[in-house]
Amino acid sequence: MGPIVVMRGLQKAVDYYKVLKAEMEDRIANGIAAVDGERYRLYWDGMPIWGKLRALSEQFGRLNTCVVASTYCNSWIFDSFDPSDPFYSMAKAYTEIFINRSERVKEQYITDMVKKFKIDGVIFHDSKTCPNNSNARYGMPARIREKLGIPTLIISGDLNDLRCYSEEQAKTNIEAFIEQLEEG
Repeated sequence: MGPIVVMRGLQKAVDYYKVLKAEMEDRIANGIAAVDGERYRLYWDGMPIWGKLRALSEQFGRLNTCVVASTYCNSWIFDSFDPSDPFYSMAKAYTEIFINRSERVKEQYITDMVKKFKIDGVIFHDSKTCPNNSNARYGMPARIREKLGIPTLIISGDLNDLRCYSEEQAKTNIEAFIEQLEEG
């Protein structure tokens, strides 16, 4: 995600994503999974825990689990942007960003992603310093669980302030969550 955030519109970013897209298409064509021996597919709602990306990635890898979709990545996509009408389309694009949408629209988006990517469970990151990027409140996890019949998990933490994150508690909760998927 780095290039799309810090090099938006630069040729370096465009070139990077062309290479990345070609690699991804090759992996899809050859049936190469992102996680060897993938057994479970998860949706991550909310912002990443930046200081724990590696630890979480390694844990999911050991559990043969892949995070295949996320709401946060959508924060950098502006489908409605039209270069021929930049002011109007920019305003429209910014109003359509996931975090600016209603609970109903967010819930439908997550529902669509769960179906599209054949997701087995949803992890909601309740970020303490960025509540606008956290959908763990107001009953969304329960509604998703009931509507789709898949387990949900809420991880408390923060995108940057690791004092708000208990690594051992999260690790244990994720392991229990995967065990729940195994039983389901």
